[in-house]
Amino acid sequence: MNTSHGSARLGDIASISQGHPFRGAIRTTSDGSVRVIQLKNVGMNGMDDVLDLIRTHLSNRKAPDWVKDGDVVLTARGSRPMAALLTDPPERTVCSPHLYVIRVADASRALPAFIAWQLNQPPAQEYLRRKSAGSRQQSLRKASVENLPMRLPPLLQQQRILTIARAALLERSHCEQLIAARTEEVSCYAARLLGGASS
Repeated sequence: MNTSHGSARLGDIASISQGHPFRGAIRTTSDGSVRVIQLKNVGMNGMDDVLDLIRTHLSNRKAPDWVKDGDVVLTARGSRPMAALLTDPPERTVCSPHLYVIRVADASRALPAFIAWQLNQPPAQEYLRRKSAGSRQQSLRKASVENLPMRLPPLLQQQRILTIARAALLERSHCEQLIAARTEEVSCYAARLLGGASS
């Protein structure tokens, strides 16, 4: 699939690895030296506050693959795969096994933030949902993620797209705040009016 903008499989431009192989449930410990990114930490607007990540201890002998700044995490389970860019994650942080860690190999071809953005767009979402396997709980196989077709415009255009996307996200946040404030204002008026009428 050759285009003027360029295209590639995700596996051709990034390494893709599964999260740390925890055995059983991840136990939370207040004095844990390791932070863990879980499915619940990845949402529509990216990552939750990294300071809210649970802490634990690692007991197995496998050398941890610590996440790095610029890594992209992709949820491997659930009805909607979601991706988020990691920005300055705490040291000694790993992902749960239900997340893929995507690490861009060639920064001259793709910006990590652009990869995260593209993974959340309808074409990639449709592909990932179609490739999800499992009747009870959908899950993504690594091979499917590696074969995901990616569009790669020039870096300058990637940056422009990200700037527009961030502006749209900020505008939506402001609109939601305004709606919440107006709703609260209407509720206060209703309480005064209706409360006075019933007394």
